[in-house]
Amino acid sequence: MRLASKFHIVCLFAVFSILLSSLFLGSQRFYYRRVGAADQPIVDFQAATSSDHRLVVFGDTWSDNNAKEVQGGRVWTDWLCSSFSCHYENLAQTAKSLRGAYVGSVVENKEIPGAVGSLYKFPVADFKSQVKQWLAAEAKAVESLDESAIHDRHNRTILVVSFGVWDLWNMIEQDYKTATKSVDHSVEIIMEQLDMLSENWSSDDLKIILTLVPDVTFLPAFRPLGDQHVSQHKETVKLVAHWNSKLKSAVEKWGKGTIYLFDTEAFLVDLIRDRQLYSVGIEESNGLGRNQDPGWENVEDACVESKQQWVVTSETKRCENPDKYLFWNEMHLGPSAHRLMGTEVFRGIEEMWLR
Repeated sequence: MRLASKFHIVCLFAVFSILLSSLFLGSQRFYYRRVGAADQPIVDFQAATSSDHRLVVFGDTWSDNNAKEVQGGRVWTDWLCSSFSCHYENLAQTAKSLRGAYVGSVVENKEIPGAVGSLYKFPVADFKSQVKQWLAAEAKAVESLDESAIHDRHNRTILVVSFGVWDLWNMIEQDYKTATKSVDHSVEIIMEQLDMLSENWSSDDLKIILTLVPDVTFLPAFRPLGDQHVSQHKETVKLVAHWNSKLKSAVEKWGKGTIYLFDTEAFLVDLIRDRQLYSVGIEESNGLGRNQDPGWENVEDACVESKQQWVVTSETKRCENPDKYLFWNEMHLGPSAHRLMGTEVFRGIEEMWLR
């Protein structure tokens, strides 16, 4: 009888341990898998012909065309590429947890603190890794090309570098002094990688689309944090401004190519103000307040809301008109915002590089 009791106790303890471990794993942010063709190499593309325009994208979830489920449709880089029929080479990466949450690449994985940094060891490649992977693939692709063909290839290539959302998201719980140091280092890494691209191409004529970071306090995911800590909201806004200021300053000093700097923050603010002005019957001379395209219904909440169920499953609630919601989920823009962003960037580069 005693033996049976001990056996039952051991079994119950084992079951409890398994359930506890499952709960722990399910709740951790670092239990992720890559989104997209996970069984394929990260860099797996056909070399463009010399007559093709190319768009090479380094970035995170906001620019990853392999993660359309994250955005509810095509991402802005995909819209941009379709505007001038380009050959798309995607290095941007996204990972998805068993809980259904997403995470995107950062500039440098080493800058991510504590337990959160564990998820960036695998499988999400940072900017450094993406550049390294692409340069290796590019070197192989041009092996049989002569100097003239390589020059033509370079001349028809536009690089996109779009990071910052996930970098800042993982910094906002740090003290401001530590976070600003991380921002400074991240901007240095961005410029170092642009230098590396220039050196490997032996060219001072790179064409680069570089995005400033949006104000992450606008994201639906930030609202609970901001409601709890007013000071955190203020420091996050300051951190966003610091990132953009440092990046602008670095770009002004960089002389190894042409950089089109897209102000993602101003773009997002205009979309929000368009709806807000319309709701109070005000129209500005620049057109804001008309709310015509797409006719926003909501610029604050996520279209898709997930509710956690036990350990690894979730129940999803979706809005009726996704195209009229600025945000698809708590961390990402919706399909209309991506379309508008792709169109806006195309207008910015058309005269410079595509005429």
